[in-house]
Formats: sequence, C-alpha cells, structure tokens
Amino acid sequence: MKTIKSILISLLFIPVFAFAHEPAALPNAGLTPESAFYFVDKIGEALREFFTFNPEAKAHLQIDFAAERIAEIKIILETKGVNAKGLEVAQARLQAHLGDAAEIVIKQKSKGKDISELAKNISEDFDANKEALKQAFKDQERSLEAKEDELKAKIREAKRVGDATKVEALVSELGEIKAQKELLELKEEEQEEALEQEEEKIEREMEKKEDAEKAIKEAEEERREVLDEAAEEGVSVPAEAFEKFDKFLAQAKELFAKENYVGAKQLAKQAEKSLEKVEEAIEDLDEAKEEAEELKEEQEERAKEGAEKEAERLEKEREKAEKAARKAEEKLREAGNDEEDD
Repeated sequence: MKTIKSILISLLFIPVFAFAHEPAALPNAGLTPESAFYFVDKIGEALREFFTFNPEAKAHLQIDFAAERIAEIKIILETKGVNAKGLEVAQARLQAHLGDAAEIVIKQKSKGKDISELAKNISEDFDANKEALKQAFKDQERSLEAKEDELKAKIREAKRVGDATKVEALVSELGEIKAQKELLELKEEEQEEALEQEEEKIEREMEKKEDAEKAIKEAEEERREVLDEAAEEGVSVPAEAFEKFDKFLAQAKELFAKENYVGAKQLAKQAEKSLEKVEEAIEDLDEAKEEAEELKEEQEERAKEGAEKEAERLEKEREKAEKAARKAEEKLREAGNDEEDD
C-alpha cells in the first residue's frame, strides 16, 4: 500500500514512478524509527520541504516521503516484527504525509486553480503507495504462515515420538505466531482505513466519473484475486458465492451508464466489501480441509503401528474436521446470499 540513505549529504528529490494499482518502487529503508539517529532523517526531510516552494512539487514531495515510510514499515516488519514500537511511528508519519498532500490539493482548489491534473497524479501515486504497503503486510503474513506450517510439522513429529514436553512448547510457540498474525491483520486494517480517509479528500477533488470507473475496476480486480487465491489453495468457489457481488456491480454499472457517478462508486465499493465474507469462507474451508487431511495421515500412521485406541481417537477428530469442512463449504455457498450488508 515508505527513506533517504544519507539525508545529511543528499537532499535530492526522490521521485516515485508508478502506475495506478501497481506497487511503487520503494526507496531503500535507510534509518528507521527503531534507530536512535532517526531524527536525522526527520531533519533532512524538513529541510527538503522548506526549500520546496512550488505547491505541486510540495504535494509530490509528501508522496515521496510516504514511499519512504512504507519502506521503513517493510523493513521493520521483516526485521523486528509486528510488535516493534517503531512500526506505529512509521505508520503515523505515513498517514500525516498523505494528509498533507491532500491538504495541498484542497488548498489549491480553494484558490480557484485547476487541480484536476495534480489531483489525478497524486491519486495515482497514492494508489501505488497503498499497493506497496499492502504488499509489505502480505509478505509478512506469508512469512508468519511459513513459520506456522513449520511448527505444525514439528508438532506432528513430536506427537509421533511421544515427546509431550516438546509438544507443549511448540503449541505455545504456535499460539504466539497466530497472535502475531491477528495483530498484523488488525494493524493493516487500521492503516488501510486511515489512508482511505485521506484518499477520499483527494478523490472528492477529482472528476466523479473517473472515481466511479476506478471503483468498478478495483471491484472486478478484487474478484479475480479472490478466485486466484482460492485456486492456489485448491478451493472451488461456486457461482452463488458471488451473487451479492454481481448484484452490486451490475447496479453500479447501470448507475454509471446513467451518469450517476457517486451512486456507481458507492455500489462498486459495496460489491468489493461483499467479497470479504467470501474470502473468510474460503480461508475457513482451506483450514478445515487441511486439518482433516493431517488427521487422516496421522490416523493411518497410528493404525499401521497398531495403536488402535489412538487411531480411533484420531478418526473421531478427523470426522469432526470433515464435518467442519462441510459446514465451511455451506458457508461459502451462502456467502453471496447474506443480506447483512444490503
């Protein structure tokens, strides 16, 4: 959805070349809020801002600073994890930069200047930064998932050899990883919501038609991403899971054709939001199927070893997991019929 390597010797403008919906080419992270010398970066940026006089250049400079913050967030997540104190500092400064860029655009509009091109360019850079930020969180999520899979394998092995102490320690470690995943998701959602609020300030200054077109395109892209992720996980998504999405998107396109761009954008956003339940159902189904498969394999191993009671216990657990998988499949089918958000 982020820094200057040596701010004292280089106050050059760092451009971020990007197209909408493609991650920005981030600068090197350099110093991060975790460093005691982070104030050097802040001083350097203040000087760059002070010596930038053109309002348009000032707006773009704030977007550059935002890219530096995203680079910081990325390196903090990779090296310190989601619990790092510096993460909140970088996130708060990121929001401030984008807020400043929006303010510049709005102020220029209030002076009667034509800001359509500036607003368009800033919004595109805004989107590129959001994609870069989203990718940073996604990379960390994948890293945690890899650790989770590794721990699950170790737990199965420890159970197989009967090492109860090791199983307990590994389960505790697995719980910590899951807690980190939950916190990561929470921070990502909070950041996304905060950035969207700032983005809306800029979007209000842009042509409403362009806004609606973008919202419809984003909704369609999100649907494709959901299907791609489901395919990667081996989950078949029934057509009825997208009934609500299809209804909202069709209504959005109908309003767009009637030049009701505000309504079209709102419905396109609703269509995209409706995909959240589909994604949740896909994740639940994948986890249930994975658990059932693991229990089946373990049950077969115990049966071969002649551990009848353990095999019977595992069979019961597997039956429960398979039942959970069936419920998840039903939830996926019904995801497109949920009237909660209508």
